Amino acid sequence: MPGDEKALIDAAVQLAEVLSPELLYRLSDAISASDVTDWPEVERRILAVTPQAPFRALVVQYLSAWRARVSALPASAAALALRAAAATSQHYRTTQRLDLVWTGPDVADVPLRRTEQALLEVIAAAESELLIVSFAVYRIPEIARALVRAFERGVRLRICVEAPEPEGEKTAYDTIRALGREVQQRAAIYIWPRDQRLQSAQGKSGSLHAKCAVADDRLLFISSANLTEYAMQLNMEMGVLIQGSTLPGIVVHHFDRLIEDGLLQRVEVF
Repeated sequence: MPGDEKALIDAAVQLAEVLSPELLYRLSDAISASDVTDWPEVERRILAVTPQAPFRALVVQYLSAWRARVSALPASAAALALRAAAATSQHYRTTQRLDLVWTGPDVADVPLRRTEQALLEVIAAAESELLIVSFAVYRIPEIARALVRAFERGVRLRICVEAPEPEGEKTAYDTIRALGREVQQRAAIYIWPRDQRLQSAQGKSGSLHAKCAVADDRLLFISSANLTEYAMQLNMEMGVLIQGSTLPGIVVHHFDRLIEDGLLQRVEVF
């Protein structure tokens, strides 16, 4: 594949990971109707169909990728790349699989996946990358062993956790230490620094309260459950396991940006 075409296709794929197929089709139509001799008008026309500010930055990146190659790739090629990406995204959205996941008392006529089982499935499915996010961490020996096995088969591990409070205001234990030494040595561990947190009018800081796990942009587990023994065995917890669609990739992209922007920062474990 020629380099110009590959660069544009890669940029279209990145857009499709975040934007809906409907918006991609509208962008494609706007590009098809563009006169590339008047670039300011091209940008105005295309951005007019992208009302959401966060998405506009991504669209500008696509336009920049196209503009750098516009002599080799006409508007029809840029529009077709978006339509192909939209059609692919639409296919994956319609073929996604969802499973409800539960910790708590069993109800005979409502079969649900178990929380620890679902999390271990995500870890075992990872082939290249694994992202895990949790507020709390406590007594997770089987999960820790699964993480070590993932690393040993070549998976890049990234773990985001709530930072231990110096005075124990929110967590009564050290979340990083609770991961275990073997996981600490193998994973890139990130926290939300105090100086990057939103604060209330009373000066109270927000918490990293999200809980999710993503394997290779294709399997996503979102849950109320922390990485704790109680969450896996005793509490009432509920979540959803998502296979397929663009959602796993969107979550990874979101955390990539949080890390790139310094909102999540890696901590060195000694």
